[in-house]
Amino acid sequence: MLKTAVGKEYALDYLNAGWFILPIQQESKEPLFEFAPRGFYSASNNPVEIMDWFNKFPDMNIGIACEKSDLIVLDLDYRNMNHDSWEFGKELSCIETMQVETGDGLHLYFTTDALSGVRGKLDVGIDIKYKGYVVAAPSVHPNGKRYEANGLEPVALPNWLKERVCK
Repeated sequence: MLKTAVGKEYALDYLNAGWFILPIQQESKEPLFEFAPRGFYSASNNPVEIMDWFNKFPDMNIGIACEKSDLIVLDLDYRNMNHDSWEFGKELSCIETMQVETGDGLHLYFTTDALSGVRGKLDVGIDIKYKGYVVAAPSVHPNGKRYEANGLEPVALPNWLKERVCK
């Protein structure tokens, strides 16, 4: 699905996967409020609307609304992890699924049906992104580093992990 391309082409790939796109300010994690006045609730799967965003802001970052896109993303934030969560994070990163290197960590993407009781954190420094959105490749992090995807498709959230993700 993903190729080395500019943001507009990535957005089209995400749309083809059935995902909902959110316009994000350039080199930021914040929505472009001109087009997303309701934050992640403004995410769209309308290709005409999304191409209009890119025509007006060609260097905008891309967000993906997780729940609307039937995705759950584990956000490993290296600077906040302790020894135990670091070891658990290494185990998680061995799962062959879509992974995106962020400005300061790693996102692990999984497909899922509707979930209830989703926790906010899986462990110290490992957040669960489901109700909101994530910034996606090839966006540029505020620290200047580009988000890079590994090119794999997201796999279904494993049952053993679903038990840990939900309360």
